[in-house]
Amino acid sequence: MNNDNVFDVAIVGAGIVGLSTALFLQKRNKRVIIIEKESDVAKHQSGRNSGVIHSGIYYKPKSLKSELCIRGRELLLEYLEEKKIPYKMEGKIIVDKNIEKLENLLERSKDIGMEGVRLLIDKEMEEFEPNVLFKYGLYVPQAGVVDYSIVSHAMKRDFISNGGEMVFNQEIKSIVTDNGVKMLISKLNNYKAQYLVNCGGLYSDKLARLDNLKPEIKIIPFRGEYYSIDVIHNDVINHMIYPLSDPDLPFLGIHLTKTVEGALEAGPNAVFAFAKEGYSWKKVNFSELLGSIRFIGLWRLGRKYLKTGLSEMYRSLNKRRFLEEINKFVPGINVEDLHSKKSGVRAQAVDSAGNLIDDFYFLEGINSLHVLNAPSPAATASLAIGEYISHKVN
Repeated sequence: MNNDNVFDVAIVGAGIVGLSTALFLQKRNKRVIIIEKESDVAKHQSGRNSGVIHSGIYYKPKSLKSELCIRGRELLLEYLEEKKIPYKMEGKIIVDKNIEKLENLLERSKDIGMEGVRLLIDKEMEEFEPNVLFKYGLYVPQAGVVDYSIVSHAMKRDFISNGGEMVFNQEIKSIVTDNGVKMLISKLNNYKAQYLVNCGGLYSDKLARLDNLKPEIKIIPFRGEYYSIDVIHNDVINHMIYPLSDPDLPFLGIHLTKTVEGALEAGPNAVFAFAKEGYSWKKVNFSELLGSIRFIGLWRLGRKYLKTGLSEMYRSLNKRRFLEEINKFVPGINVEDLHSKKSGVRAQAVDSAGNLIDDFYFLEGINSLHVLNAPSPAATASLAIGEYISHKVN
């Protein structure tokens, strides 16, 4: 690498948002380098999720999440067709015992222009999902599934074939701004660029601070655990089944999903992780854990949601409790039918008041833009996020 070589844009992070951003910058004839601390793309959130193509129905109208999810879903489906990447748009059914809540969500779908969303009551619900234990459901056809790791690798190939440069195993240790040029320094190399885009996910707040910014939020890691369900139950549902989510929490709760291959999965929960990459209870990074528990926002968050947090922890440690959540949707699944899958860790921004940041959140610096909150539905919205960021780059 020639350290005197100055790129137009350096992107830190080779998850799906970083890759999408790079592709849109290339459309603007920008010379781009992606710098990644792992050995390949999509090693964290982008490759460790439920694979859902989100409809956008949950998110507040006119929020970035709503607008970018809906726009992103359209762009994503076009990309999947173009690249011949397997996916399914089987739709999802949101269930709840309170029909008025589902009716309110139906009205929201109309406000954001979603077509084909319909309320299912009694016999109609039974026709759609004969095994589901709810009388009321909201059918949302704009939801599906895909393997986002496959999507990310397709984006990687496109980026490189378009002349992009990508380096791996390069963790950025410091950032220096000299005459408007960003110097990104790893243990082995220095990389220079006229503009920096931080798509560092779990480490995005740390990178922002390296860029001399003082974000008012901190990334707190929440582990989401999944189970695959024995193949004998693959046909127990016809669509994805979701609970109606708590509007005060940006987590959607345990839901049932059918993969592109037709396998049945359940999850995720949301458990505070003891490391940024804490994919199990055994993974502890004392420095990162100390950083989290020193943050006043975490304590204030804990006071607000103590009962919910304890419930999530108990469900994580007790397989039978996890099963009880599954059996609220469908009967007949037993403990021996559940098989642990790899977990994911959500990079959730929390402010000092203890609020979970619900919307996507971007912070601009000197010749830099930092993506500081892009959890679910960021994979669905990734191409729209990339398009959005590309217009921000000078």
